[in-house]
Amino acid sequence: MLASLKGLLFASCLLIICAGMISAQTRQLPIDYYLDLLPVTSQGWQDPSTGDTLFIDAYGKLNIFRNLGLPTTIDGKVMIQTLKDGTERVTVEARSRNALCYGFNGVGAPAFGFRSLDVANNFGPASLGQSSWRIVFAPQPAGQFDRNGPTETIMASVSCDGDLRFGSGYADLTPGFAQTRQTGLYSTGVPTGCPREGDENCFPAEKIQFKPRGK
Repeated sequence: MLASLKGLLFASCLLIICAGMISAQTRQLPIDYYLDLLPVTSQGWQDPSTGDTLFIDAYGKLNIFRNLGLPTTIDGKVMIQTLKDGTERVTVEARSRNALCYGFNGVGAPAFGFRSLDVANNFGPASLGQSSWRIVFAPQPAGQFDRNGPTETIMASVSCDGDLRFGSGYADLTPGFAQTRQTGLYSTGVPTGCPREGDENCFPAEKIQFKPRGK
């Protein structure tokens, strides 16, 4: 009985030590740590086959800057992992809801929703959507995180409901939706870091859709 108790106490101590080591290697911070580093900007994506672009106020910056009063919310976390060589890998995971969405076709004509300035000036209603995104930054010197530094992977999913515009090929203000899924690969082992697709495109799948509801 005594030997078993000693073994249990030793195992408990070992678990506590290991837990302390793990928490020391990876720190978790609120998403504001990352958002506070960003300028007033939206998150934008492009479809290389059509030139279509889709933007979403994933960081809530335009909503505040234009005083739009939209019910945009952002939640998420920032994880900082200390590597064996002393550098740190930063991973950002977040989700935005009720965020302003708008998009354009390949020649720059409005294809979905209205820009923040248009909404602020009552030129059109706000089209809202949600996005989830994950960014893994390449290892950087400890304590010197650079949001513009190189990344290892970027993944995002955007889905918006609102009004299609004439640039979508449908009648202006047709009720519709916009969506995209994007995956960026950089640590692939090739010299440029991108998959070999002829143009060394780092985003192997990036289709953008503007469609009427029910289609």
